[in-house]
Amino acid sequence: MSQTRIALVVLFFAALLVPVSPAQAASTVLCTGYTACTKAGYSNAGYSAKQGTSYWAMYTGTNCTNYAAYRLITTNGLPNKRPASGVGNARDWGTAMASVTNSTPAVGAIAWWGRTGNHVAYIEKVVSSTEIWVSESNWSGAFDWRKITKSGSGWPDGFIHFTTPSLVNSSAPAIVGSTRVGTSIKASVGSWSPSPTSYTYQWLADGAPISGATAKTFTPTSSLLGRTLTVLVTAAHGGYPAVGASSAPATVAPGTMTVSARPVLSGTAQVGARLTTTAGTWSRKDAKVSYQWFSGETPITGATGSTYTARSVDSDRRVAVEVTASRAGYTPLTVRNATSAVVPGTLTRRTAPSVSGTPRVGSRLSANPGTWSPAVTADFQWYADGRVVPGATGQTFVPSHRERGATIRVRVTARRPGYTSQSATSASTPALTAGHITVSAPSISGSASVGSVLTITPGRSTPANASVRYQWLRDGKVLSGATGRTRKVSSNDRGHRLSARVVHKATGYSARTLTTGATSRIRSAAKVSVTAKAAGKGKVSFTVKVSAKGASPITGTLAVRDANGRSRTVKIVKGRAVFALTRQPAGTQRYAITFRATSAVASATKNKTVRVR
Repeated sequence: MSQTRIALVVLFFAALLVPVSPAQAASTVLCTGYTACTKAGYSNAGYSAKQGTSYWAMYTGTNCTNYAAYRLITTNGLPNKRPASGVGNARDWGTAMASVTNSTPAVGAIAWWGRTGNHVAYIEKVVSSTEIWVSESNWSGAFDWRKITKSGSGWPDGFIHFTTPSLVNSSAPAIVGSTRVGTSIKASVGSWSPSPTSYTYQWLADGAPISGATAKTFTPTSSLLGRTLTVLVTAAHGGYPAVGASSAPATVAPGTMTVSARPVLSGTAQVGARLTTTAGTWSRKDAKVSYQWFSGETPITGATGSTYTARSVDSDRRVAVEVTASRAGYTPLTVRNATSAVVPGTLTRRTAPSVSGTPRVGSRLSANPGTWSPAVTADFQWYADGRVVPGATGQTFVPSHRERGATIRVRVTARRPGYTSQSATSASTPALTAGHITVSAPSISGSASVGSVLTITPGRSTPANASVRYQWLRDGKVLSGATGRTRKVSSNDRGHRLSARVVHKATGYSARTLTTGATSRIRSAAKVSVTAKAAGKGKVSFTVKVSAKGASPITGTLAVRDANGRSRTVKIVKGRAVFALTRQPAGTQRYAITFRATSAVASATKNKTVRVR
């Protein structure tokens, strides 16, 4: 027999050996046979269909070395080539692979019995450092899964770590859902081989981990708006190194606000009426709610509260309110409600109109329009005994003689833009009595001297059309026939005082009589004659004579104003005075000589022009 043939025979018998100790070990068989184990959920990794193939030049069929080689190739990714020449007989595996053999179990490692038996098995699960689960194929033809504990004999002599099995991600994790602020999204783990036993999650913003975001689901906050979101899924399988895979990035979009209870607009669509809107209920309870009122489609400046009082400019328009909910990170949502067309408002009278003033002809009456809500402008119409007084449409009214004896009232029409006008009438006054004529004081003008003309100034009356009558009085007694406005002073008046009685009359008014003040005593009129001539350089001589009808020779004084503007007093005796003025300027000069009145003679002035040398 050739050496090769002899080696194969040796290997064959070595593979057939089932160590005594493992068979008697402290272990529990979980399943036996391909079919029974598959039904129980324990996989043979496809070996039941591949057992007719030789791996690592081992014998085919149900034996421990061919099954272990198959798993190392198909699960751990080793090539179908023995890693060491001594890896043939199961007893020698740990010796040949001493550099990767230790006492620490791991999933994907080979449990090896070389000193206490001749067997190898594939570690499927490591429960703890004292409990492992293995799958194995025995020369006896049985495939099984066993749970082995270290509490009894039969614990493996070592664990051969040919290579660490790796989890393979065949399709990347993904973010499931709409990546928006406030919307819950979740991580899809993707596809892995073998199937992981657990996953952990880490959500990242712009590649940086988000603190506390380690659940499968995640709700982006407003601080993440516009940032790139990914999720890192880390897969784990007992004994396999954890492997992480990231999802494709998704940009966080603004959140979507929804309304769960629409705002409600209430109130009457009428000028002056208050309209109110509720805030509504929104998907975000922390949303900030704002308001904007509209007149038709035009925003109303400053109308940004939850209430609004319709104005006159809103008449015949629909008033609307937009309620907007906003929050950082969310697209604002606006809900609009509108009224029907606004109708005119209603004016409310708080107090009635009234009339003030004295009810008599010529006395001004004033209308108080009363108080209205809201404030109004008022029109007025006056009535006399219930009949319209033509043209009497002001807030004040002066009754004429035509209204004498009538009662007066006023009708007020209240107006305000956007409101229906309202009218109200005052109570009537008592019957109008006769008016009172008002007159400024009359007076007499003119010189109180015989021969002069005196004139009566009757004073200014109200009404202006009042008629005037006169009566002259001498020392307070009526002068018969003296009823004119003027009177020429006669010699009979000398030594007396004259005055006048003035009577004003107007239709509808009581007559008004006033008396002027008295003149001074009547004097005789003075007659002054002046003779003047130049009497030398700068000198002028004067001769003055004064006489008065009915008066004895006159004695008194003269007031003389010279060419220089100076005044001097000159005595007059028995009606005559002679005097001279010196130092007069040369040329034609004008002199004023005035007789000063006495108790019997009135004053008189004479002007004289002289050419001075």
